[in-house]
Amino acid sequence: MVNVKRKEIVEHIGLVGVKKEIRKRKVNALILDRLIFIKKMFELDDVQLASQSVGISFSTGYIWLKRWNEEGLNGLIPKYDGGKPPKLSEEDYKILDGILEKTPNLTVDIVSDILKSEFGVVFSDRHISRILKKLNYTYTKPFMIYSKMPDDAEDQLKKNFDN
Repeated sequence: MVNVKRKEIVEHIGLVGVKKEIRKRKVNALILDRLIFIKKMFELDDVQLASQSVGISFSTGYIWLKRWNEEGLNGLIPKYDGGKPPKLSEEDYKILDGILEKTPNLTVDIVSDILKSEFGVVFSDRHISRILKKLNYTYTKPFMIYSKMPDDAEDQLKKNFDN
């Protein structure tokens, strides 16, 4: 048998208290998984076995146990802050859309320059194409315009086509 290092668990509310909290928090699955892990720790007294029974990695199990031992039940509540805030606000997108409407022959490079000069942000070309898609801009194939073409070329074409 492998020599398994046992980890100590602090009894903040005990096994009965953990079971009560599990019943109360069945709605919140994130806390529920963590409480079930703590329950398994009380029963098995082995981080690796408790982690396997809940379906998490051993390192996550050690993190959850450390938080439980230090903070009790509050340590099991996930600590997200919503992620990194966006570089452009919704107002900035409206301003950008107004600028882009006035700019002829848009390319990703031109939009990149506008973003850099007007808003002081730099995005990858791929992300700029996502921004353009969000603003409902589409790609079109450029075509040549004959320099000596008359102004009413389409009308002449229709007139000749009808004959």
